Amino acid sequence: MTTTTPRDEERAARKQQRDRDKLQAGAARAREAEARTKLAGIIRDELARNRGCTCGITTRTTLTQIAELGEGCTHKYNGYICPTLDAIRRRMGR
Repeated sequence: MTTTTPRDEERAARKQQRDRDKLQAGAARAREAEARTKLAGIIRDELARNRGCTCGITTRTTLTQIAELGEGCTHKYNGYICPTLDAIRRRMGR
């Protein structure tokens, strides 16, 4: 039987917490990378449809940038949202 001191128990608990934090951070990075890859694929598909969008969307555009585009290039569509931008947002679930 081994006896541990409260200090040893605290060290072990802190180490376990650090390990959990590292795993959670790694999982968050993996989810973010997956979302970026999915978004790039969706953008590539929608731009291939060639609707004449002039929003300036590229495969490197982020979700934040897409949200900031507002209605996109609405001047072509008589006040309606740009169909390319709308399709990208719908496919991403935003």
